[in-house]
Amino acid sequence: MLPTSISTRVIAAFGTVVAVVLLLLAAGWMVAGDVRHANQAVRRLSERLRVEDAQDRAQQQLRLAIGEVTRAAEQPRPITPAQWLRVQQALAGFRASYRTPAEASSARDAAASDFARLAGELIADARAEPLRIARDMPQFLAALRVLERERAEARRRLVDRIDAAVARSSRELYVSISRIVFGVLGVLLLLLASFLWLRRQVLRPIVAIADQLRQFGTVDGEVRVEGRDRADEIGDLARGLGEYRDAVEQRRRAEKRIEFLAHHDLLTALPNRLLFEERLAQDLARATRTGQRVAVFAIDLDDFKSVNDRFGHAGGDRALNRAAQLLTGCVRADDMVARLGGDEFAIIQVAPDQPRAAEALLMRIFRACDVTAGDEVPVQMSVGVALSGAEQAREELYNLADMAMYRAKSEGRHTARFFDEALKEETRLRWRLSRDLEGAVERGEMSLVYQPMADARTLRVIGYEALLRWRHPELGDVRPDQFIPLAESSGRIDSLGLWVADQAMAAARGWPDHAIVALNLSPVQFRQADLAADLLALAERHGLAPERLEFEVTESATLLGHRRDDVLGALRALQDRGARIVMDDFGTGYSSLGNLRDFRFDKLKVDRSFVSAMLDHAPSASIVRSIAALGESLGVPVAAEGVETEEQLALLRRWGFPQVQGYLLGRPERLETVLRSAAYAGMIG
Repeated sequence: MLPTSISTRVIAAFGTVVAVVLLLLAAGWMVAGDVRHANQAVRRLSERLRVEDAQDRAQQQLRLAIGEVTRAAEQPRPITPAQWLRVQQALAGFRASYRTPAEASSARDAAASDFARLAGELIADARAEPLRIARDMPQFLAALRVLERERAEARRRLVDRIDAAVARSSRELYVSISRIVFGVLGVLLLLLASFLWLRRQVLRPIVAIADQLRQFGTVDGEVRVEGRDRADEIGDLARGLGEYRDAVEQRRRAEKRIEFLAHHDLLTALPNRLLFEERLAQDLARATRTGQRVAVFAIDLDDFKSVNDRFGHAGGDRALNRAAQLLTGCVRADDMVARLGGDEFAIIQVAPDQPRAAEALLMRIFRACDVTAGDEVPVQMSVGVALSGAEQAREELYNLADMAMYRAKSEGRHTARFFDEALKEETRLRWRLSRDLEGAVERGEMSLVYQPMADARTLRVIGYEALLRWRHPELGDVRPDQFIPLAESSGRIDSLGLWVADQAMAAARGWPDHAIVALNLSPVQFRQADLAADLLALAERHGLAPERLEFEVTESATLLGHRRDDVLGALRALQDRGARIVMDDFGTGYSSLGNLRDFRFDKLKVDRSFVSAMLDHAPSASIVRSIAALGESLGVPVAAEGVETEEQLALLRRWGFPQVQGYLLGRPERLETVLRSAAYAGMIG
């Protein structure tokens, strides 16, 4: 057998190299195609998951809308056409979301159909026969649970398919890379045996490329594939593998970024609410075994809204980052600082020597805040702390800390409060009052008292302000500043406010024609789109001229800053019919002049805190006198509340106040007492 010539061997080797290079390029192309197909499969499944999310939102909207109308129908409370339209639209949207189901499921479709049918029946009963709501509600809730179970199963199947697609893509990618590696190694062995002189030109770059292929997934950061600058097939291979490696690395970094964003706040990079709740659950479970106690800090930045108003959102973001850095610098390495949203932060601290460790952390936090006192935007915080007990639930522990934080904020801000027995007892009282407030009107526990308003010069009564009182059968008289916030937070203020207006207007119907009745409107009542129309309808029903009505609203940003256009529209509707709009507690809010610019009030009432202090406190006296001058320059009457002494009355007369109100003129009394009073007789005469 003749030996093979060198040229033949060179040609054979060259042909072999070319063939293998082409095979490697094809393999790389196939790998890229496999990755693309796998990504498309995951994208399709993700799209199905988004459709599931849309169906979930449609279900939630329908459930909330049905809850709104059924509660209103059961109370009973008038339901506006807009509310009926919303619930019908929600039902139509829910049905439409299942016309193109994300994934075929006869059981889920049947559950959705039953849920939609029962929802429609419940809506019909709420409109026609509210008494049947209680009978239909269990079936509706049962259908809701079945639908949620079926939808949860559908989502689980989609997630399983996504996981399977990702796993299959990883396996195929590994097999493809392994084949490329083994192909390159085969070429190396062939070339080493046949053509030693090709080692410098061919084998060394291929070996280097093979080494870099083996490093895929094990080395972080950029890895430059050797030979990418060459203009031959080896260069093409190196560049293709380098691009593939870069794509894999980018995808890995993107996945890590997504994982980070799922558990961290984008602005401050602190853990978010999801990670906070997971960590709190773990620490509570561990503390049960170790005997340690978990302290949860609920933290809220003070006056954060004013920071946004002064410096814009960019300034607010800087303040949030500054607060995050401050808190992070105060905690230990094993504590967690989280941003829960907005200007709310939280800290988890686990220690055996509680509450001493929590008190020490509070001291560090407030010392750090004091350091920022000279900054353009000083950091001030209100903090509530709750300590875990036996078998403490995660949600309960944070809620206790949150309640302590709100108590700290109400006690002057930039302070801290532990949730203790006194606060626990107060919380129980609030819960009891909130519960007992339901039906208090029907049980005859609510009543109105009337305080006279008088002309400052003649002291002749010109009308009465109607004030709500609650006599609890067991607790006695409950202060308005206790039960009014509860009525506002529970939504009962809407019906309660209309009841007060109805009772006061009925009483004023028997007064002289010039007598005014003043009613206080809660900011929460302006959520009702028909508030102005309802009040005017009550006046018409009682035969009371709108000109005899005064509606007092606070100047706070809570009233005119939330849904400002709707609020001003309701006030103008009352004013256009002849009713007077009065700004109550003038001088205590930060937006007083802005409100006077945007709305023409018919009267200003100076807050009683200024009147009571003006004889002994020069700044208070200056404020009262300035408000009188402001009202005179604007042509708006100014009334003073809280007048209790002759000296106060004399000073107010000298400053030109046209109207006064307070204990000097008369205390709030029930209607029968008012009708027998000398002040009322003088008003008639």
